[in-house]
Amino acid sequence: MPLLEVEGLQVHFGRDDIRVQALHDVDLTIEQGEIVGLVGESGSGKTVTSLALMGLLDPKTAHITGRAVLDGKPLWDEDGKRRTPRSDVPMAMVFQEPMTALDPVFTVGSQLMETLRIRRGMAKSAARAEALSLLDAVGISDPKARLRAYPHELSGGMRQRVMIAIALACDPKLLIADEPTTAVDVTIQAQLLDLIKSLAKERGMSVLFVTHDLGVVSETCDRMITMYAGRIVERGPVDQVLKSPGHPYTAGLLAALPSTESRGGRLATIPGRVPPPGERVEGCVFRPRCPYAREECTQPQELIPLTDLREVRCIRSPELDFEGVAS
Repeated sequence: MPLLEVEGLQVHFGRDDIRVQALHDVDLTIEQGEIVGLVGESGSGKTVTSLALMGLLDPKTAHITGRAVLDGKPLWDEDGKRRTPRSDVPMAMVFQEPMTALDPVFTVGSQLMETLRIRRGMAKSAARAEALSLLDAVGISDPKARLRAYPHELSGGMRQRVMIAIALACDPKLLIADEPTTAVDVTIQAQLLDLIKSLAKERGMSVLFVTHDLGVVSETCDRMITMYAGRIVERGPVDQVLKSPGHPYTAGLLAALPSTESRGGRLATIPGRVPPPGERVEGCVFRPRCPYAREECTQPQELIPLTDLREVRCIRSPELDFEGVAS
């Protein structure tokens, strides 16, 4: 049984009289200890998916339907209104910008210890000892001094390590990492990626890695899921998808990656933009931007098997060949 199983996840925003749909029947699974990359441009639905799973969407304006089960526990009831208490769900999230996720008026120690006391019921002395251990586990030097520091006194990479430590304080079986390396330079990015991979391996923890960077996916993830306009358009093992993508959108993302061959020249781009929620597109939602679109693409597209381990939402995929796009 997968650690996380999501079926038919849909999210609508707005009131009863006017609603727009942001997610369309999203199905995904994550196995124990697996790292899965969720990729796509801004507006594809990646962050909405993770916030829906975490229960961080405003219930006054977000209407969630579908089924989501983590470690055998449903995350919400059938109508999406009553959620399982967050303290009973072994899941945590690392956000994109730690300076806005951390409270600037409290020390690192107070924020980390508060999490431990609330989520694990620890006494103050035990929470302090565990906080020091967690800071050491995420590679922060002189953890005693860092406990007394405020977020603005730390570098961006150090703040992100603190966010990872706070997430680990929840003792998660699933960690959702939403663009956790966007605000740091490439050296710190590599260190943070190595840290997340090593922590996942040591703790048997699964990771849902939300990113637009396919380079990060290739270095970090076991499987990848490509999202576009609130829909999953491709999924499969990372090495297979990057070597030979099955959907024109995944191929376009790969072609846009900088390489030594493109040095000094113009990078490939995908024309147009991701349609905003509520904008109606007949048939394949990627069709207005797709150079391979044909008449048959005006029909609704379903996920179809490409191999035993891969699925793609493109009726023309079996006849298209994107070999070499990732080279």
